[in-house]
Amino acid sequence: MGWWENQHGNQLRIAATATFASVVLVILSALQLLILQDFEGYEGYTQYAIVLIVVGVIGLSFAAPQFANLNARANTIKSIMELNSASELRKHRADGDEAARILGGGHEETWNSFLVEKGLKKR
Repeated sequence: MGWWENQHGNQLRIAATATFASVVLVILSALQLLILQDFEGYEGYTQYAIVLIVVGVIGLSFAAPQFANLNARANTIKSIMELNSASELRKHRADGDEAARILGGGHEETWNSFLVEKGLKKR
């Protein structure tokens, strides 16, 4: 198993943090390249901004798709948990089971306790 698989239950948090950090790098670097390099005292940081914007874009290319996928699964669980109809819950249970299995951790515990509460799963 790789490092990413060993982080089961923490993957959403890690992907969100990496995505946020990459976005911050890209925004701050773009700010330097577009605005600050023309001001006295900031022109020496342009080469660092170019490197950091490349690092940020590479980070976004890896972290953002994972974050979008995992966040969509978390939203799937939330939307299913908002359903009131027992027949609708049974129909969407497989999607919720899969999302909870993939997310792991607190999401899986919350999903299982929700199923027990609704009488769709035995303890």
